[in-house]
Amino acid sequence: MASRDHRKATDAVTDSATSFAAVYDVHVDEVYRFVHRRCRDHALAEDITQETFMTAIRSADDPSSISIGWLITVARNRLLDVLRRQSRYQDKLRLVGGATNAGHEADTAERLRVERALSELSADHRLVLTLHYLDGLTVPALAEELGRSPKSVEGLVTRARRELREKLGDGGGTRAEGGRHG
Repeated sequence: MASRDHRKATDAVTDSATSFAAVYDVHVDEVYRFVHRRCRDHALAEDITQETFMTAIRSADDPSSISIGWLITVARNRLLDVLRRQSRYQDKLRLVGGATNAGHEADTAERLRVERALSELSADHRLVLTLHYLDGLTVPALAEELGRSPKSVEGLVTRARRELREKLGDGGGTRAEGGRHG
């Protein structure tokens, strides 16, 4: 009897590991691209992608409950943590007289400002903007990914852009306003 219970438990662990491996295989490239497009650092993107999937393994009892949206959110939050830490490090270097690149600082400050504004958006708005503008998904591709009609996604993108402009305090326009609806 104990042997049968042990075998069932072993089979369940094997099935679970296989399922997590399948989720990894399906989503790893997309998560990596998402992170890499934002940080442009191969090693950092790999580390954050790995940490994202480790979080998924620790957090989800059922691998089928892991969605790409959830993985992207975890990866984005982890990247924000790293960027904030790097920003604090740069601030400390400045205080002790370390040399920094003014252009890089301005880019980092703007990126952090946009990331802060994005973090204040609803999850749907944040997801649709990052997938559309940063990952380059077209409206039809977004519609398929999100299980919505293209018209619904166009409206969602428009509302998300409007909310982002409000959070940024930009009535006139942001990079996100360029619009790629193809």
